[in-house]
Amino acid sequence: MQKRNSILLLFVFLCSLVHAQVPQGEPVGGNTLWMTKSGEQYLQRLLQDIAAAQNTIEIEYYWFDSDKAGTLVRDALIAKAQEGVQIRVLMDNLITPTSPEAFYRKMRKAGIDVRYVHNFEKMCPGQAAASIFRFRDHRKIVVIDGKIAYTGGINFNDQTVYDWNDTQARIEGPAAAQPRALFEQGWADLTGGTAAPVIHPEAVGNAVIQAIGTVSRDTTLTHLYVETLAQAKDYFYLQTPYFGPPAQVLQALKDAAARGVDVRLLFPRECDWWFMNTLTRDYIPELTAAGIRVFIFNGIYDHSKLFVMDDRLSSCGTVNMDGRSFHVNWENTLLFHDTESALQVKQAFLDLQAKCEEMDVNYPKAKGPINKVWRKFLRKIYRML
Repeated sequence: MQKRNSILLLFVFLCSLVHAQVPQGEPVGGNTLWMTKSGEQYLQRLLQDIAAAQNTIEIEYYWFDSDKAGTLVRDALIAKAQEGVQIRVLMDNLITPTSPEAFYRKMRKAGIDVRYVHNFEKMCPGQAAASIFRFRDHRKIVVIDGKIAYTGGINFNDQTVYDWNDTQARIEGPAAAQPRALFEQGWADLTGGTAAPVIHPEAVGNAVIQAIGTVSRDTTLTHLYVETLAQAKDYFYLQTPYFGPPAQVLQALKDAAARGVDVRLLFPRECDWWFMNTLTRDYIPELTAAGIRVFIFNGIYDHSKLFVMDDRLSSCGTVNMDGRSFHVNWENTLLFHDTESALQVKQAFLDLQAKCEEMDVNYPKAKGPINKVWRKFLRKIYRML
C-alpha cells in the first residue's frame, strides 16, 4: 500500500507541475468497473445507458460517423433529447469529412448542442491538410447523468465496432466525475461554452479509479509510464496497436527488464497504418535484445490500449504508444488502483497472449552500416508521421 501511494503522490505532483489547466483526478474509491473487448457489446451497453439517462449526456469523441454504428448512437441521443435530456457533443470531425452535415444537423434540430474541434467544411484544402499534422482530439468520453462514464479505443463507426477488437471500460460511481471534468475542460477550451453544474455520484462498488487527460505538448504520459516502470517489481504488460515511444519510455522499458521485471509487449501483426507496421517491427530486435518479451497477434486487428503492473495498477484508454498520443493529441485514460481491476486487465492481456506468436532474439536485424543508417532515418520519418 505504501509503495502504491508513493506512485500516486509523485504522479499527481508531476501532473500539477506540467499542465495545471488539465483537471487531473486523484484515485477515488467506491466505483464499479465493466470492460469488454467487443465493440457490439460496448454499443449495446451504451445504448441501454443512454435510454436510461434522466438529466444529462456529455460526449467528447474522435470519430462519430454516419454509418450504422454512428446512426444508432445519434438516433438514441435524439430520442433522449426529445424527452428533455440535456445533451452536449464535442467531436474532432476532421476524421469524418465524408459524413454529410445533414447527419449532425438532425441532432441540432432535436436540441443537441453539437460542436466541432476541427470544422472540416469551413477549411480550405490547405488548412485541412495542415490540421492533420496538428493536434487532434483523440479522446473518447461518454458521461451519462454524471455518474456513468465510458472510455477506451472504440469509435462510433462500423469499422471499430463490428470489424476490430478493442477494449472499452465503463465505470460507475464517484470517479465518473473525473472524465466529466475532462469533458468540461475540452468544452470550455475548444468551444468557449460554459461548464455545467458539478455532480457528485454516490459510491456503488470497490474499484479505485483515477482519470487522466492530456493536451498538446504535455509530458504527463511520459511521467506516468516512466514512474510506473520504475516502481515495477514483478511484471509490466502492455498492449498497443502502434509502438514508437518517447526515448525516456523506451529506456524505462529496458531498465525494468534489466532489473528482472517481466516486461511483455503485445502488438498486432498488421495495423491500419502501413508506416506504423514498419516502425513497430523496427523496434523488435532492440526490445528482445534487452530481455523484453514481444508477442504478435495474427487474428482480428486488436486496437486495445492497456497496461497492467504487479497486480496493483492498470490502465485502459485512448493512449497509443507513439509520439502523437504522448505529445500532440488530446488523450484520456483511466488508471485502476485496485487488485481486482488489475487482475481483470491482466486476464484480458493473457487471454490474447495465448493466441500470439512470441518473437525471439533471432528476429531479423539490420546488417551493415548502410542498412542501420537507413533504418534510423526511416524511424525518424515514421515517428514524425
